[in-house]
Amino acid sequence: MTIKNCLLKFAFGAIAVAVILQSCSKDDDPSNPIIDDPEPDPEIVSIIQNIKSDSIQSYVQMLEDMGTRFALASNRRDVAVAIMHKFESFGIDNVALDSFQLQEYYERELYTTWQYNVVATITGTVTPDSVYIIGGHHDCIVSSIDDPFTIVPGANDNASGVATTLEIARVLKLVDFTPKSTIKFITFAAEELGLYGSWHYAGNASSSNEKIKMMLNNDMVAYWSLPDTSNWCVNIIDYSNSMALRVQAQQACSTYTSLKTNNDNTYRAYSDSYPFAEYNYKALFFISNDDDVNYHTLTDLTTACNFKFCREVAKVNCVLLVQNNSAN
Repeated sequence: MTIKNCLLKFAFGAIAVAVILQSCSKDDDPSNPIIDDPEPDPEIVSIIQNIKSDSIQSYVQMLEDMGTRFALASNRRDVAVAIMHKFESFGIDNVALDSFQLQEYYERELYTTWQYNVVATITGTVTPDSVYIIGGHHDCIVSSIDDPFTIVPGANDNASGVATTLEIARVLKLVDFTPKSTIKFITFAAEELGLYGSWHYAGNASSSNEKIKMMLNNDMVAYWSLPDTSNWCVNIIDYSNSMALRVQAQQACSTYTSLKTNNDNTYRAYSDSYPFAEYNYKALFFISNDDDVNYHTLTDLTTACNFKFCREVAKVNCVLLVQNNSAN
C-alpha cells in the first residue's frame, strides 16, 4: 500500500481494532445483500483446491530474499525479471516487461529511472479482446529512518499480493484452464511512490480502448494476528461502478472460502485498483481486515505472515476469474 497513506493509516489505527471486531458485516451498499449460499460449483472447487499456502509462502520468501524491492534501488529491473521468470516457469509463454520512465524526488534528490511492470497473459479463446486483470505491486518501502535502498523485506506489503497473483497463474496453468476472455496477471512497479505503475498501465489501456472487464488488486493480504481462524475477515474495497462485482466477491467468499467480508472503503485511493477505477474500469481491492503492525517496517517479514489466510484470499480471486471466464 502506497506510502502516501502512511500518516492517514496511523491516524486510523485506533479505529482498526474496532473494525476487526465489529464491522465484518458492514456493507456500503445495503441494497445488494448477500443471498443464501448456492451450492459450490464442483469444477471451481476442483480448481481452487490446488491453491497451496506453501507455494504462496515460497514466492514471498523469494521476493524477501532479494534484499530490497524499493522502486529507486538499482535492482528494480532484477526484481521484475525474477517475477517474469516465475510466470514463465508455470508454462505461460506470453510474459513481458512493461517499461516506463519515472522522475521522482526522494529525500530531496531527483531520480530518473526506468520502471518495469510485469505482464503475463493467457489469451481468451472466445472473446480475446475482453480482458480480466489480477495483480498487485511488487515494490516496497520503509517509512522510518531505515534505508530502503539497502533492505526492505516487504513480505505482506506487498510480496503477498504478488504471490497471490503468481499462485493463481500457476494453478490455472496446472489445470489447463482455458479462459473465454483474456486474463492478464500484472505486478506493478512504483506503487509506493504514487501508484505510478498502475497509472501508466491503466492510462495506456484507456488510450487504446482496451476492454478491461475487471481488475482485481491484492495488497497486504497475508496478515492476520488473531488466533481464532473462524473470524478471518478480508476487506473488499469497491468503487462507484463495481458494487455488483464486490457483492459477487462476497458471495464467493461465503461459498468457497472460510473468510468473512467487510466493505470499508477508507483506503480506496491508496492502491493499484484506484487508477483503473478512475479510468472507469471495474476494480476491487482486497486487503486483510487486520491492521498490520509491521506496515512499512523492517519487521514486515515472511515469518510474520499468515499464508493460510492468504490462501483463502487467493481462492476468492481465482473464483471470480473462473466464474467470469468459463468457455463452457
